[in-house]
Amino acid sequence: MRTDSRARNRTGAAGFAFYGLLVFIAIVYANPGNWFEGLEDIGFAKIAAGLSLTALAGSWLLYNRKLTIGGVPGWTLLALFSLVGLSASWSYWPKYSFDTFTDGIKYLAVFFLVANTVDSESRLASTIRVLALVSCIPAFGAIWSHAHGEHLVEGDRAGWIGIFGNPNDLAYHLVVGVAMILAAAQAASTRGRKVAWLGLLVPVAYGILLTQSRGGMLAAVVVVLFWTLRSVKRAPLIVGAAITVAALVFVSPNNPWSRRTQLATAYGEDVSARGRIDAWRTGINIAKERPMTGVGAGAFMIAWPEFAPGDAGEVRTQHNTFIQLLSELGIPALFLFVLALGAATLGLNRATRSGSSLTPWARGVQCGLAGFAMCSIFGGIAWTWPIYLLFGLAFATRRIAAFQADPVRRDETVVSPMPQPHSVAALVGR
Repeated sequence: MRTDSRARNRTGAAGFAFYGLLVFIAIVYANPGNWFEGLEDIGFAKIAAGLSLTALAGSWLLYNRKLTIGGVPGWTLLALFSLVGLSASWSYWPKYSFDTFTDGIKYLAVFFLVANTVDSESRLASTIRVLALVSCIPAFGAIWSHAHGEHLVEGDRAGWIGIFGNPNDLAYHLVVGVAMILAAAQAASTRGRKVAWLGLLVPVAYGILLTQSRGGMLAAVVVVLFWTLRSVKRAPLIVGAAITVAALVFVSPNNPWSRRTQLATAYGEDVSARGRIDAWRTGINIAKERPMTGVGAGAFMIAWPEFAPGDAGEVRTQHNTFIQLLSELGIPALFLFVLALGAATLGLNRATRSGSSLTPWARGVQCGLAGFAMCSIFGGIAWTWPIYLLFGLAFATRRIAAFQADPVRRDETVVSPMPQPHSVAALVGR
């Protein structure tokens, strides 16, 4: 009886930690601190994450719940953020490098939360469903803002509030949302629910188009094509039809891609593309001069005047995640991040091919990682929430798949000993 009581208490504390994680995700995407003036300084997301971590720590300290660092992704991320902190000692801008490190601790903590609380298929499903639902919040925000002429960038590119003020960042978050929606749709138990989930693609896709982010649009196409090839019968026929439709849209007058290119062109030159190339060239110059250290986390723009080519334009950010890591932290950091990304992506292969109920969720996370990789080519997004949520979900999915393949490996950190409460299922739907 005493053992059963400890198991229930351990599960209850971990359950609070899991619900705190879901609340944290919803707050990050809803941005309530930016809705009304005066709320900006209230860290709603920090409060939710702090309560969640406290509950998880309580289940460990009081009820002997086993915790995990998160496998290969966890150890590599731990090493990566250690480099971020150490870079303050050689940085061109030490204070900002230290601030980047303190912000980075939040990403690491949330990865740790996901890896330790998403310990059953039902929790994995709930987390992905919540991510799919909350992705619609910034999408509707962008649509409303664009319709009312608010939060626009460069005249007519849709943005929103808070972390979604940059259209490229907004598009990146929505691209990950596309992958989560596809996963929820495939896992739906009835045709009506499947159609309802797929219906969420309409506002999310429209939001991506309104951002006029060429990288975001291309990444969304990659996610959909990757999903189709991995999940749908007669995929070549469907992909061919999709490419045909895309080609017709592309040659149509005033389509979003061509419009964005025209707006970015001055005197016959695509200024946006040229700026990215200048940033990449500057990053490569830094890598040549400081291959093992870079210029310090967050110090790229400060170091620009010293390393930019003579014909480079105005100071810009790196516009590429891999250049970002290479130029700010050197080859070791780039290696660690790529190792974490590769381990997370490849670790999902077994689950995506198992044909079990876990397959849609595994494919959704894998497609989300593919969307991140494509967006990374056009934007420096190493320090953003979605990728660390995806890293955590990838580890959790792989571990759950391992248990399903070999029940003898059952562990309290893999499958909770008590059934999940119905409140989450009621909240996100099945």
